[in-house]
Order: sequence, then structure tokens, then C-alpha cells
Amino acid sequence: MSKPSVLIVGGGAFGTSTAFHLSHRGYASVTVLDRFNAPSTDAAATDLNKVIRFDYPNPLYTKLGREAMEAWVSPTSIFAGLFRKTGWIMSGHEMTTGWLSKAYDLAKKEKREGVRYLTAADIKQQWPAFTGEFPGWTNLWSPNAGWAASGQALLRMAKAAENNGAKYICGTAGQVIKLVYEEGGKCIGAITADGSLHRADIVILSAGAQTAALVEAKDEVEASASAVTVIALTPQEAEKYKDIPIIDDFEQGIIFPPDENGLLKLCSCRFVTNYKNKRSPGASIGQSHADYPHDGIPMEIDQELRVFLREMIPELADKPWLTTRMCWDGMSKDLNFRICPYPRTKNLYLASVGANHGFKFLPVIGKYVVDMLEGKLSPEYSELWSWKNGETPEQANNPHPYPVRELSDLQGWSQRHLAGSGKLPWTWSKL
Repeated sequence: MSKPSVLIVGGGAFGTSTAFHLSHRGYASVTVLDRFNAPSTDAAATDLNKVIRFDYPNPLYTKLGREAMEAWVSPTSIFAGLFRKTGWIMSGHEMTTGWLSKAYDLAKKEKREGVRYLTAADIKQQWPAFTGEFPGWTNLWSPNAGWAASGQALLRMAKAAENNGAKYICGTAGQVIKLVYEEGGKCIGAITADGSLHRADIVILSAGAQTAALVEAKDEVEASASAVTVIALTPQEAEKYKDIPIIDDFEQGIIFPPDENGLLKLCSCRFVTNYKNKRSPGASIGQSHADYPHDGIPMEIDQELRVFLREMIPELADKPWLTTRMCWDGMSKDLNFRICPYPRTKNLYLASVGANHGFKFLPVIGKYVVDMLEGKLSPEYSELWSWKNGETPEQANNPHPYPVRELSDLQGWSQRHLAGSGKLPWTWSKL
């Protein structure tokens, strides 16, 4: 018996991983629609790098992270050579020491070697390139984590899916304007900006920060953005900082070691919403970089990232940014993904809502999406990733609790984009 045809709306991490795993499980008709070709500029995954780790207070994510890590480190996987094991320092202040404590307790329960607390003096002794004072920081060291070149990883997986039969349609022919339903509420496909109707037996929405623009989801999915900046280091600076670990201050931001091009990335952990948009009133949706190509990051966050950098490496704090951008993702109130049927419509499924921690699961998350479609997903993960009808959990255990701000309430981001260079993954994709 032949497998049903599948239409995937969105070519980010979840959509691409799903296409890959569908194609490897015998689905002969798999189509991905995206406004951009791979790696899609609007995808949260299309970035210079992302943290790869399995340190979670929730053992279900720890288990999933371990499975994904096997693919990241395997010399025979399509991701070979993209992972850098640098270690990861999780840092917190008054709002986040509880998260650190729970992550530490689970690490000890699982007998993970090397996970320990570090003082500021410990950090500066082990990595002399850090010369800041780390004022008021609590730090937890995880030696097995690292980072992956995320834009390259997304591109590799998309090409592997295509080579195995999945079809990508991009440009106006891939830009989904609305979903299409038969009488009775069954989703049969999508209409794109060129007027085409794309039909399939199964429709999967993997639209991330654009989810609430395509279905009623404003109480379930909130588009949330992190400001990203990149510094171009001199060869001497790149050599000096090449061995630093990732530092993830849950209340300020993340700093990554420089890549092979001497590019050092920072991103803010103080997130921004976009409720005052022109497309979906009452919902926060992401701003496409195609629609707002000249917008950059708010001045308030620009200065906050410089304070963050000054507390670690003061000598870099005033260097100019090579590029700035807003990285939009879908966020849920319980911080879990949505891999489930859409409850208001037949034949429509969600595989999305990375909640700012989904990328690391790129190699394997699509396998779980296919399991969900086939009724094989375990009860534990089915419940974890179910539609919650907008309910707010009492204990979300949010590692990034800094109060969210609305984009329009911040200053200086309009018409202030620094484009950067062709070495940046978000410059690769074309409409």
C-alpha cells in the first residue's frame, strides 16, 4: 500500500528534518514549501551557530539530546565535521539559579562526568582569555556540550532530503498565503503567493514564528525574537579566543567561540515579541527579513549585549558589529514543541514551535514527527508535545525569565540593519 502524499509548510529545522525522515521511511511524495530556498533566511535555524547539549531538567529532553548528539559527533552522518565540542557554561543570577540547580541535580543523578559549578576565578584561570569580573554570576560547567554550524547543517539536511526524493518549492511559488480546507474542515493543501494550489493527503505546519498567521494559534504560539550580533575578529584575536567555551548567561545572552572565519557571535536572551504587526492583529508573528530587509536590532538590546560582553571580555566590548539581525522563533507557554494534530481542523498537523531550544534536535526530531503521523509516538512525548489550548503551566521552568518586551516599544531597530558578508548563512538563501 502506497504512503500518503505530504505537504510541509516551512523549511526550517522541524520541516527539513521531517522531510528527511519521511523520505527515508518510504514516503514518495513529500513537498516542502518555503519563501526562501534552503537554508531559509527566515528560519531560526539559519544561523552562524547554535548550542548543542543535553543538559535539561526534563529527562525526556535529555534523552532526546543524547540521541541527537550521536548524530552530531558521528563521522559517518551527514553532519560530520559541523560539531565543535567546546563545553558550555550555563550562567544565572537571581531569577535563574533554580534552573541551574535542577539541571545540576539531574546531571548528578545520571552520573554525568565533569558537570560542576565554577567561580569567576575558576573561569579566568581555566580560560585566561576571559578578563572580565563576571559580577554576581553563578556558573555551571558542562564539558560535553558544544556548538554546530547551524546554517550549514540545515542546508546539508535539506539537500539530503532532496537527494532522497523530497521536493522543495521556493520563491513566490513556495510562500504560503493561506491553508485550504474542504467543506467539513479538512485541510487539503495551501495557496502560495503566485496563486498556485498545492494539495496533499497530509499537511504539516512547520511555520515557526509565522504559525499564528496561518492558523488560529495566538494563545498557543507566540513569535519571539532574539537579537543577534557578530564581531569580525582580527587573526590575532581569533587565535586568542579560539579555545573559549560557550557561555550562556540565561538572563543576558550567549557568546560563542569564533568560527573558522574569525566570526564571534553573541545573541540576547532577552526576548522580543511582535503583537503590533499589520498581518495578524492580536497575535505575535515574526517579521520576514524579505519584508523588512533594512531593520536591525533595538538600541536597548545593542547596549545590553555590550554590557554582557564587557563583563566577560571588556577589551572586545566596543568593537563594531559586523552584522545584526533579529532571529524569530515560535514560543509556547510551556516551552515545549508542538508535534501533534491541529485540534480545530482535520488532516492538519503541527511540527514546530522550537521555543528557542529546538535546533539541537535537528538530526532526529523528524523521526518523532513521522512517528506521530503513524500513531507510534510514545505517550510521554505525545503528552509533552500536545496542543495545550493556551493553558499556562504553573511550573514552566523557564531558563530565560527576563521580562519579554514588545518590538514597537523599543528604539532604533528600524532601518538600522548591518548586512554583513557572504560568510553568514542568512545571506546565502534567495527568494
